[in-house]
Amino acid sequence: MMDMLRRFRVLIALGMLAGCLVVAACANDDESVWYEGGVFIDMPSPPPSDGNNPPTASSRAIESPFEFLPFLQHGGPFSSLTGLPIEEQYLYRRPFAAVINNSSRAQPQSGIASADIIYEVLAEGDITRLVGIFQSYIPEKLGPMRSARDYFIDFALNHDALFIHHGSSPSGYSRINNLRVTNLDGMALEGTVFWRDRTYPEWAFNTGTRPLEHSSYTGRERLLTHLYNRGIRDYWQEYSDVYGFNFNFGSTAHTNSDGGQAYVVTVPFSQWYYRRFVFDPETGLYMAENRHGPNLDADTAEHVGVGNILVQFTTMRVIDGEGRRVVDTVGSGNGYLISGGRYQVVRWAKDSHTAPMRWYFADGTPLTLRPGRIWICVFQAHGDVIFE
Repeated sequence: MMDMLRRFRVLIALGMLAGCLVVAACANDDESVWYEGGVFIDMPSPPPSDGNNPPTASSRAIESPFEFLPFLQHGGPFSSLTGLPIEEQYLYRRPFAAVINNSSRAQPQSGIASADIIYEVLAEGDITRLVGIFQSYIPEKLGPMRSARDYFIDFALNHDALFIHHGSSPSGYSRINNLRVTNLDGMALEGTVFWRDRTYPEWAFNTGTRPLEHSSYTGRERLLTHLYNRGIRDYWQEYSDVYGFNFNFGSTAHTNSDGGQAYVVTVPFSQWYYRRFVFDPETGLYMAENRHGPNLDADTAEHVGVGNILVQFTTMRVIDGEGRRVVDTVGSGNGYLISGGRYQVVRWAKDSHTAPMRWYFADGTPLTLRPGRIWICVFQAHGDVIFE
């Protein structure tokens, strides 16, 4: 079923179902049913004003990914983060940016296959961490969560996202405080918004008990309950689009001579860790792999695939004995867009920590992506990406 579902999503991403909209089938005035992220979601009404019933959502698996096809009609709307169809109620909800543990003992991760955008960048120990941007679908379980670094916060600010993390470096806390970033910290919210789970899936390469530092999780119901109770600008309220926090999508991508074939892409973040993507021409997705093999979601066993890969070249350096880094996220530089079996040279620019990242083709034309989820590798300027 997962292969069928994955193929269906990509048909949408390639434009074969572009313009189609799932029309909510209303059960009554207070509830509707919506197809989201591979399941049908029983959507609650906006929360009542008395605060006694915070928003929740439940889900059920579907028998076939094509079960809802009779409800498809033209017209949109489409996500500004992926270009894929999205329910109108979610179109302007504020995204979450979650720091996800990516060390070997933390894998496999929960909720990773639901991210609209994934940033990957080195932290300490020559191991990367992930910052997932979630708007179209908020997973019921997300993690393991990990501590923040100052440059992770810039990734969240690229999308005006609520920042979710468990602890932080001193410079990370300084940036959160100085920029007044809305954040949910597991150090303060463990036992309420965050919980511990030290088990691995039966099929995982890891066995035994998860180490404590790789066992922090959060999820949709607890996040939404906390935000609602605290009156934080959240799920039910529009987030700003004034400064262009989103991507542009089209049916075709601009091409130039500075590129070539990209059926297998390897991003060697360090001697000990690399990211590999393998293009599936049948679906149009790049399937993510790490040194242990396919990157699978812990809860669904879904192989994580994306329609677009962006590589952002930037300068970074180790600054202390703990191996912490400075990663330059403000300024401009070169990069790659990888999509549809090819790569091409692009450029990025970010005016300040709070400004959104902007992407351009090499000739200065604003970047246009094929509809689909996005993986952004923030990579050292002297590094070599391998294309096959």
